[in-house]
Amino acid sequence: MKTKPFFWAALLLFAASGLAAQTPRQGSDDGDDYRVVPTYSLGNQMLMINAGLFVPLFFQSPAGDIRSTNLSLGGVGSLQWSAFLNNEMTLGLEGGGMFAFSPNERNLFMLPVTVRYAYILRWHPLEFPLSIAAGFNFTKLDSSFQILPILKPGASVYWNYSPEWAFGVNFIYWWSPNLYTGATPPRSQSRFGNFLEITFSALYHF
Repeated sequence: MKTKPFFWAALLLFAASGLAAQTPRQGSDDGDDYRVVPTYSLGNQMLMINAGLFVPLFFQSPAGDIRSTNLSLGGVGSLQWSAFLNNEMTLGLEGGGMFAFSPNERNLFMLPVTVRYAYILRWHPLEFPLSIAAGFNFTKLDSSFQILPILKPGASVYWNYSPEWAFGVNFIYWWSPNLYTGATPPRSQSRFGNFLEITFSALYHF
């Protein structure tokens, strides 16, 4: 009689272990435990909203002279759409704007519209896109308006919260030349604008 509890306990343990061996772990078809890493192909797309800080760095003349921008810290925001070419590369469009102020309260606004290419390095659940964007920079300083070229190389870090949503931070360098070739303004006033964008992102895959 005393052996019956041990007998039934052993039988129950044997049955439970057999059931566990036949039940695959979550996320696996053969019982091996692993994390599901999202993959993307041609046709997959994503939308991104970015907002953060605009940091004026310096102006550089064609001769190499460095001068202060005399601008305050500003704000920047943008919307971006991209399509996957394969699992590592995307191509898309980005539009946004920034604002900053000079010491004499002049307002600077820049609205770049660019084509953006990115190559994505992955270490799940993190992604490290390396990007380059090029396009036109619609620039307004008080009543003065110009359309300038712009180049924006950058690096980002994203955390994949789910297969659909990711959140991250971007470090984007803005390089926008303002070149004069005529007598007014003189060629000596040509400048290369150098700025830094630090933004936080929310990204949706679809």
